[in-house]
Amino acid sequence: MAEIKSREANPIPGVEYSEIRIPDEHNLGTGEFVTMIETGALSRISPIISNVMNDPYFLLIVSINLGIDEITAVLGKTHDEPPISRKVFTIPKEINVKDAHDFTVSFKDWEIKDMKLNGNGLKLAE
Repeated sequence: MAEIKSREANPIPGVEYSEIRIPDEHNLGTGEFVTMIETGALSRISPIISNVMNDPYFLLIVSINLGIDEITAVLGKTHDEPPISRKVFTIPKEINVKDAHDFTVSFKDWEIKDMKLNGNGLKLAE
């Protein structure tokens, strides 16, 4: 029951790092994924799409789209299959686009549970 933890520095423009943490290597459907946005990146880049993939076992995509004030998280097993879980969260209107931001999505048993922005829970989009 080893933990999986992998951090990638500067995976795409605007992202300082992304990190996947899965507490049990035998349960890939439970863990969290962090996307750390660089200072000022939200004012320059939209959308920012961060992902982690271990084909064919695991795929998680987080799309941060300030243009529509939403973050979409999609969790599945491969890119050739439909997602197992998909949720859309609302980005608060008062977000300071000049700051760095930590977006963390948590998932359990292949279900997206929540999204946090700098440690604060975000609401599901209506």
